[in-house]
Amino acid sequence: MMGGGYVRRSGRQSPSYSFSHLVPIRHWARDPALRSWPVLLLVVLVCVPPIALVMLNNPTEAKIRDIAWIFAVYFAVAWLLLLGVIVRPQHVSRAMLAAVAVVGVVTQAPTAIFLETELHSNTNSLLDIFTIGLPEELAKAIPIVVVAWIWRQYWPTQTPRDYLFLGAVSGLVFGAAEVVHYFTDVLGSISGNATGQDLQSITIQYVWRFLTDPIDHACWAGITGYFIGLAITGPYRKYSIGLVGIGIASVLHGLNDWSPVNSHPAWVLVTLISVLLFLGYARAGAWLPEQEMASAQPMPPAHPVPPAYPVPPAYPVPPAQAPPAPPPTPREWWQQVPAVSPPPARPAAHAAPAAHPAPAGHPAAAPPTAPRPAVAPYNPVTTPTAVQPKPPVRPWWEQ
Repeated sequence: MMGGGYVRRSGRQSPSYSFSHLVPIRHWARDPALRSWPVLLLVVLVCVPPIALVMLNNPTEAKIRDIAWIFAVYFAVAWLLLLGVIVRPQHVSRAMLAAVAVVGVVTQAPTAIFLETELHSNTNSLLDIFTIGLPEELAKAIPIVVVAWIWRQYWPTQTPRDYLFLGAVSGLVFGAAEVVHYFTDVLGSISGNATGQDLQSITIQYVWRFLTDPIDHACWAGITGYFIGLAITGPYRKYSIGLVGIGIASVLHGLNDWSPVNSHPAWVLVTLISVLLFLGYARAGAWLPEQEMASAQPMPPAHPVPPAYPVPPAYPVPPAQAPPAPPPTPREWWQQVPAVSPPPARPAAHAAPAAHPAPAGHPAAAPPTAPRPAVAPYNPVTTPTAVQPKPPVRPWWEQ
């Protein structure tokens, strides 16, 4: 240090920062990666919960209902994105998802309330499998059946996994509407007595219902959707098999709501069984039943036994042409790998010496011609059949 200042080291310069490094406004205005849908979705997911909590400062009954729908849609969309990444349905369009949501909002709650009222639902008895589980699972199956009937021309190309995902979406819609009902009833009744921080603390406790209810209903309705998919995509269209899925989902749903199980350690076990079954059916529903039957058939022998009749004349085998390579899939911005600089060129001193040309007429002037291999004539009886190895099966979440 000299004269009260620091001496700059020789050969090195102090770093300089531009305004765009300190305030990245230019990046937001010009960089398309920052305007992609994952980035915008992240911004929305971060900002929505504080907005809903700020709205609780001066609550009214109508405002509490709006806040409940904000939280319900927020967590349902978050679960939807996660299930979409895990299940990866290949024959489900956005129009199908929108139809499931619309039909679910219109039909699910009235159907479930009517059936539960007629059956006198009660969680104190194990009969809630029939008075709560069965009515609600039937209500969640309505959007799946409606969408399957509207898009019935796509049945030959669809798989049970597609309907498992449609069922999960139907369950998310039902679970979101159900938790809004609980949230509005509880907070609406105490909105005049609890305000400010007390109301916010109660809201945070009920946020857990926004997490648990939609995903539980999604797993149960997904199981129902899987069996509906088996019924309509199979070769024989046995529609009665869809009732098997409704029965499994009703049993799990009834056990979940039963008072000795709900909010006790056994409740965690029921939830674990539900999600494991959902994931197992998602894997099993990746193929059509007839595709599984075809893959289970034995391969023909590599060396067939020649028959007793005369051998037909042989003919040359045309060379097999390799299929064209698929175009490269563009990577997303978060998957880009920085380019590696090429290695420096070798000095001329170390370059390989050039070969001296051979004089004209010398045998070495022309490149040696390799003898062409003799092509054996093809005989469909005696020629062994080459068995092509099956390509490795990709993980089901990448199919």
